Parts: sequence; C-alpha cells; structure tokens
Amino acid sequence: MTRMIPPSFDPETTSPGEREVFERLRDDPATKGWIALHSLGLAKHPKQVQGEADYVVIVPGSGIISLEVKSHLHVVRLADGHWKLGKQRPEARGPFKQADEAKHAIAAQLKKANPQMPPLPITSAVCFTHARFQVPNPTEWHSWQVIDTVAFRRNPISTLLRGVLKGHREHLAGTPSVRPWFSPSYAEPTLATCTRVADALRPSFEFAEPPKIRRYRRQDEVERFTRQQYQLLDMIAENSRCIVKGAAGTGKTFVALEAARRLAADGSRVLLCCFNNLLGQWLKRETASEKLIVAGTLHSYMGKLAPKASEVCDTGERDLFTEVLPELALSTLLEGLPPFDALVIDEAQDLMLDAYLDVLDASLRGGLGSGKWLHFGDFTNQAIYDSGYAGIAPLKDRAGAGSASFTLTANCRNVPSISQYVEETSHLDPGYSNTLRAENDRETVREWWSTSAEQDQHLVKHLARLQADGFAPDEIVVLSPRGQASAAELCTDPRWSRCLTPFAKPRGGAITYGTVHAFKGLDAAAVIVTDIEGIKDAKSEALFYIASSRARDDLTIIARDTARPDFRRLVLGE
Repeated sequence: MTRMIPPSFDPETTSPGEREVFERLRDDPATKGWIALHSLGLAKHPKQVQGEADYVVIVPGSGIISLEVKSHLHVVRLADGHWKLGKQRPEARGPFKQADEAKHAIAAQLKKANPQMPPLPITSAVCFTHARFQVPNPTEWHSWQVIDTVAFRRNPISTLLRGVLKGHREHLAGTPSVRPWFSPSYAEPTLATCTRVADALRPSFEFAEPPKIRRYRRQDEVERFTRQQYQLLDMIAENSRCIVKGAAGTGKTFVALEAARRLAADGSRVLLCCFNNLLGQWLKRETASEKLIVAGTLHSYMGKLAPKASEVCDTGERDLFTEVLPELALSTLLEGLPPFDALVIDEAQDLMLDAYLDVLDASLRGGLGSGKWLHFGDFTNQAIYDSGYAGIAPLKDRAGAGSASFTLTANCRNVPSISQYVEETSHLDPGYSNTLRAENDRETVREWWSTSAEQDQHLVKHLARLQADGFAPDEIVVLSPRGQASAAELCTDPRWSRCLTPFAKPRGGAITYGTVHAFKGLDAAAVIVTDIEGIKDAKSEALFYIASSRARDDLTIIARDTARPDFRRLVLGE
C-alpha cells in the first residue's frame, strides 16, 4: 500500500475525486514501496505565484507522475480552445497544461534541492474520475496521459498509473536526446531515491499534520476499519438468531448498530439495547432518526413499561433493578402482543440474568426460541457487575439448537501498541488475530505513585502532555475504579480542576472523568487510568482489561507502587 503524505486529507476542502484517488492509492496492495504526496504546494511555479499538484506519485523502478485529478461530471473543449469543466467558467489553461506545469516545477525543485539526484523519468497525467474523456489521436498530450472514468472504475489505480509510466518510458526510449542517461532497463528511482525525492519535495515537520486533520484521521481510521467487520452482517443475514462474540475493540458495537439499521430498513421494529447508561445514550443518539428503532438501556426500556416500579419496591427484601422492575415490565408485556420484530443486544454479557431474558423473550415476536435476534458480547474478562454473571449459558438454554455463533477477532479500535498491551495484561484467549490500525509511535505509559500528591502530579503532567500533543479536551477521558474521591475529582491543580467534569455533567471544552463501569462499551482517543491500587482477583482484572482497552491512540496507567507485583504477574503470567 502507498505511503501517503500527509496520511489523511481535509474532508472540507478535498474534492470527491481526490478523496477516491487518495483512498485507492492508500489501500491498493500492489503499491508497496510507493509514495504519494497529496496537495503539494509549488512555491516556484512556472506560470503562477503559487501552484499546487493534486498528487505527486513516486513509483520505485518506474518514475514520478504529476497527477491532476478532475471530479467534474462534464468536460468540454470549446471551439476557441478554452476548457469548460462542469459549471466553472471557461479557461484557456486546461488540465493537461496544469499537470505539465506542475511536472516542470517538481523537476526544478528536485534539481535545486539535490543536484546529485540521478536523472528521473518524470511525467504528468490527468484523471477524470467522473467524466468520459476520449480524444482520438490527440496532439497536445499523449493518450497514455489520460485516465477517464471508465478506466478509473474498471482497473486498480496501480495498473492505471503503471500504464502512464510505461507509456512515458516508451516515449523516452524513442527520444534520442535522453539516450545518454535513459534506457528501457533504467531502474531509477530506487527505493532509496524515492525517499530522497519525497524528502526534497515535502520535508517532514512535527507540525505537518494540524490537530484538526489529525483528529479527523483518528476518527476516520477507526470507522473505516470497523466497516471491515460489516462483512459479518452478510454472514449472519441467513441466520435468524446469532450470538456474536468478540474481545474489546473488535467492532461489536458498530456492527450491532449497523445490524439494527438494516433490520429497520427492511421494515422490522427493532429494540436495540444494552446495560450501560452512557452506551445506551450514545445508541439512542445514533438512531434518533430511525423511527422503527427503540434504543437505550434495557432498564430505561423496562422503566417505560413499569413507570411506578420504584413506588412498589420494598428495597429491604427485593432489588429494584434485578427483580421488581423486570417483574412489573414483564406483567405489562404479557397483557399485549410483543412490540418488536427483532432484538439487537450490545454488551450482552451484562444482561445474562433470567429476569432480564424473560423481558426480552416477551418483547420479541416469536420469543428468544424462534424470533429474530442478535446478541453481541465479550463473554470473557468482563464480569464487573454484581449481577450473578452466568456467561452465555442462560441465552443458549432458551435459544436451543437454533442459534448460530460467530466470532470477531481483528482489533479495529486500538493502535498496535495498545492492543498488544491489552493482550499481555488480560490473557485473552483467543487473542486478536491482527490489529487493523497503523502504529502511531506512541508508547503506553505507566506511572507509579505512593501518595495521593504524587498521583495528582502524574495526572496533571499527562493532561498537559496530551494537550501539547494536540488532543482536544473531548478526546481525553480519565477513568477510575472509584465511584468517589477519584484522582480526577480531587485534582488540586486549579488549571486542570476547572477543565475536568464528571460524565454526568458534560460541557463543551471539558475533559470528562468517571468510573470504568460507566464507560464500558465506549472508547476515547486518549485514556488516563488512575487509582489502580491492586489487581488481585478476577473482577479487578476484568475492570483493568476494560479500562485499558478503551484507549484508541494513547493510554496512560497511573498505579500505586504496591501494585507492581500484580502487573508483573499479569504480564509474566506468574
């Protein structure tokens, strides 16, 4: 796949054609070793004060292409020689001239930057991503310098660009003036030369990727890789009852959301629910425009069925949430027909109680035994609620032999360093089959404290580090196993204490904090985990697994020094 510089594009300023060329270059497996510079500014343009090349594609062993990309639906060359692209005003300088001028500017810049650079085959081409373009026997350009929409749709971009370079090299082979340095077997640019060319045209700076672009790239990367999990939806479409298993970060929630939308699109009334309140709120927001989907927590759903449950509950004898509310909700459901045609349950491992399953059973047309449902869950390492966790057995007992089971194994949330850390400290079995995101050269950080003041200093230091690294406040989350008196709540630094707000009171420009329990099922670009005093039992191990796996791009662990033996045991399996 091509190394893209920069590694993302601005969605607000990049044309649809440039976006598609970017994605196809980035994802084409036949472009190993290629480098593509996107939106390369040309300060010394032969015809303009400041020019720009849409793409400069550097192909090892073949050459360099200045590629102009046009997304217009209509391209017309008028009788007076002017070009009319789409609805733009006619202009004399057409796309081939633009690409050719950029080519000359690139060649001049390379010669100036490094006079010892070997002679290189440099050509130009125009890609019309959305328009048909056929001119028989052109005189102002070569036919191999054109890629129109038909060719663009039918062929990999690697094939198309190699075709351009093949045509250019054949042209050079027939040009006497270049014979002193070029022959058909000429191997430049080598891989080393490709890197030198890229460095000469666009030197790398730490500030080259603005925070806004970096943020978009993080979000787009996770969503794009999660979409790779959607192939699972085609597999489960033929099965009415499916259990989908997967460790943290394998895209279960995104697939569950897409499954609910597809079911609703087919006309089914869908209940999409989970246990965790913050996750339930997010699911509700994401499906707000879907009239056939009811989304939220199971408890909020039951609360609407039994609004007076708290009034009749004797808290001294029976639990409101695990006994009274499910019982009253079930009574309401049994008075009428099941309200839903399909169920989609996320974080299903938290709802494996008979009382909850009774409610779900009565809510579904055909019930759990013969109705249509999907249960998504991580049935290992996530028993953190005191709810009589019984694994997946209660659901399988009700479904009988009529359910199918699938497993998601690729991590599409975390960068490799974090997914590896999660595997090492959580003893996942099975572990991730692979990690789909690219590494970002950030290391997981672990700090030790012996006093609350030391922990406070560590927290402040890493909040400042993340801010300096370009993370926005709403990309950072501070998690703790404590419900009260957490490090974030007790932060003494006035600058940061004003920026911290609990999950229950979010506000713009603030960094949120709360319990690991509350953040279950969600994720953030940067996560700081505090107040780890020990990892002694299965529940605390599960809590740490959930906390550490929430981080997409940056993970910081702040633990008491007495917990060192526990971390050593987790990593070494002692």
